[in-house]
Amino acid sequence: MTISPHRKIKIDKNDIPDDVLLVLKKIEEAGFLSFLVGGCVRDLLYKKIGKDWDIATEAKPEQIKEIFCDCKTLLIGKNFQTITLIMDPKIYHISTFRYCNNKNLLANKVNKKGENYALITDLLCRDFTINAIAWSNNRGLVDPAGGLRDLQKKVVRSLKPDLRFKEDPLRMLRAIRIACELSFTIENQTKRSIIKHAFLIHRVSPERIREEVGLILESSEVTRGILLMRQYGLERHIFSLDRVKKELLTKKRRKQEPLSGLDALRGDLSAQLALWGRLFFETVQYTRIFYLPLIKKLRFEKKIVDKVKILLKKEWQDIDFSSSKNIRFLMADFGKENINQIFFLKKLILLGEHNTTKLNQLKEEERLLKEELEKNPPVKLADLAIKGDDLIKIGIPEGKDLGKILGLLVHKVLISPENNKRDYLIEVAKEIWEDLKKLNK
Repeated sequence: MTISPHRKIKIDKNDIPDDVLLVLKKIEEAGFLSFLVGGCVRDLLYKKIGKDWDIATEAKPEQIKEIFCDCKTLLIGKNFQTITLIMDPKIYHISTFRYCNNKNLLANKVNKKGENYALITDLLCRDFTINAIAWSNNRGLVDPAGGLRDLQKKVVRSLKPDLRFKEDPLRMLRAIRIACELSFTIENQTKRSIIKHAFLIHRVSPERIREEVGLILESSEVTRGILLMRQYGLERHIFSLDRVKKELLTKKRRKQEPLSGLDALRGDLSAQLALWGRLFFETVQYTRIFYLPLIKKLRFEKKIVDKVKILLKKEWQDIDFSSSKNIRFLMADFGKENINQIFFLKKLILLGEHNTTKLNQLKEEERLLKEELEKNPPVKLADLAIKGDDLIKIGIPEGKDLGKILGLLVHKVLISPENNKRDYLIEVAKEIWEDLKKLNK
């Protein structure tokens, strides 16, 4: 992405949705300055459609609520200085200007008598220069921190990184996330500050960490994001949020890890998380023991956690796809919907190990897997040609034995899918039932 030369940079009002302009106008008409700020300004400069609309104003929260008395408003933020305005179905975040007490930062930058004094002090307190650009229809772009220059240079920079990261350690992860989303570099002083303060990530709530990590895994540069977290020391601190020094449990890290698989798995968060944990802890066993509790603590959705558990059932490199029968049993164990990811994860691990023999075997295994998926074989109870009610009708009572018989029928069908026929399965069920009755006597 590129933006125009500095002297020509401007935002076209026509690129801003009418409803956003209306919110700005209502605040202005009430007698208060109002500006678009942060990521939405950055998106507008890149001619992108913004997802979130953040507005900064000199109006206090109670005044904002009064201006929008006909709409739903929620008071949020550390010091309750931000109003979430809900105008169905749109949401806007309106924040009161914050004041920065750092005199050195403000020296020679702010004219206290100027009408934009409150806005500029707010912008100079923001996390990164590229998020410290404001826009209003009447005043155009306001850029006291040099954010436009950094956008042109494609740099993520903080004016006072030590101070900013101590205020909110999540900003360290946010720097990496923004760099990966925009293909920017992180400025050296900002990078050194992240390395210095990485341990502070323990102060951040799991939910906020999860949100930033999730966005990094969604970004166009996932591998780079994980490597930056590792290089800056954030990865090991995130992985030890419960204060257990988990990095000490791993062996010497391999020189080449198949982290690029994280990019290939983009869109499948569970598979990405499973691979990330497995590469850090080096065995599925360690990953299950020490990583799964972390995924839960970070409050990922239950369905995401459940799938991570499934993917971490067995050591990937040892999973055997060498016969059609094996593949059907793997489908039953991992779920037909997960079997392609399991094969891909196995392939990634073998690539990392440079195991030529096993990699050559994978070609035949991949062919067999493709064949079985095309056949769509029965691999679970719901796929059987008979149901529990069919067995009850022939005199097999509900209970443990019924479940045991159904399980044995599934096993038979996994071995020979052609046997998944109602009449055949009924006869087999009768034989098994007779044997069970003799055993129970």
